[in-house]
Amino acid sequence: MFRRLILSLTLLAPLAFAASAGAQDFDRVAAVVNDEAISLHDVIARVRLSLVSANIPDNVDNRRRVVPQVVRKMIDERLQMQEASRLKISITAGDIDTGIGMIEQQNRMPKGTLIPNLTRQGIEASTIREQIRADLTWMRLMTRAIQPQIRIGEEEITDRFEIMRARQGQPESLLAEIYLPVDSAAAEDEAKRLGEGLVDQLRAGTPFAVLARQFSRAPTAANGGTMGWMNETGLDDEVAAIAAKLTKGQVSPLTRTSSGFHIIALIDQRIAGQFVDPEASTVTYSRMILPMPQGPGAPPRQQLLAQAAKVSAGTKSCAEFDTNAHRIGALKVERIGPSTLSALNAETRQILMPVTVNQVSQPNLTTDGIQVMMVCSRDEATKVAGLTRDQVRRTIEDERLDMLSRRYLRDLRRQAFIDVRL
Repeated sequence: MFRRLILSLTLLAPLAFAASAGAQDFDRVAAVVNDEAISLHDVIARVRLSLVSANIPDNVDNRRRVVPQVVRKMIDERLQMQEASRLKISITAGDIDTGIGMIEQQNRMPKGTLIPNLTRQGIEASTIREQIRADLTWMRLMTRAIQPQIRIGEEEITDRFEIMRARQGQPESLLAEIYLPVDSAAAEDEAKRLGEGLVDQLRAGTPFAVLARQFSRAPTAANGGTMGWMNETGLDDEVAAIAAKLTKGQVSPLTRTSSGFHIIALIDQRIAGQFVDPEASTVTYSRMILPMPQGPGAPPRQQLLAQAAKVSAGTKSCAEFDTNAHRIGALKVERIGPSTLSALNAETRQILMPVTVNQVSQPNLTTDGIQVMMVCSRDEATKVAGLTRDQVRRTIEDERLDMLSRRYLRDLRRQAFIDVRL
């Protein structure tokens, strides 16, 4: 039996999360998924995590806007975890720790700082760990239960190979998406309201990947919404029409499509068959060294790193970076380059490789003090890649896995008993 009670925003008063809410309120059942309950406490914690992670102001209007999507995501996660349990697929604490480390690395955060940062903002460690557990569990389920069923014939590879080879030398785009599905009249208003709020956050400077990871319902959410390099012929017609109106660096308005709402970002463009060789790229960068107090009364290292990050926050150019460095009394300020990344030491190369022009690196400790760098210019070195049948096979496999993943979850929803009680 399948039943879904539509969330009514007029009944979300408990989700104003007033500090005076009693333990009995927090223990209320927010939703039942088959024979498992999701408590109001769990929903409150996840909503707070979503807002903090996306840098969205934590107020009543924003909480009400995100609650429906958060609850739906939690229901999907519970279905995924139940299916994994049935198939005897599990995730260890060590797997979760590795996942946390990957998030820190992707966001250029010092190792071991994600949980403390969230805890200081009132987020329980168990909340982020459970979300990571659900994501990793679903990925492992797909790998073990679905991927082995995918059969790709040599003829199919040959046909796709010829199509992809014909695209060599043609323009293609690196796209990212935020997708909010609509499966009922009430969901239409909820998704539109959330989508409009996400567009506002994007305009305010919140990274696209952060919002996609927390709110998109597409399988690409785990990768920050990144869809990969796409030729217009490989895109859904509706998405292709949205992307065609964008230039590099632009984000589309919220757009209604046949299955829901889309926000599309055009991250980059290139000629198919070419790729950037990062280590051959040439960069010019500014570097400051800030003093690191020593002794018993000195602040903890993580606090100093956080202060250093705050100093350079909002800096928009290397000239401004250098001026600020002198103003705050940096021990050393220098402009370095142009230099190929391959000519730099391994640590500097690793720090600068993901940093874009006019972007500041995460602070790091050196023997001289706390180092912060900003990339002033970057000239990418491109090479032409040869297309192989293995690459084509992986492309087809990824597409098939994406499709089967969505179908699998849709079937789990249809077969489940779901009762939303908010």
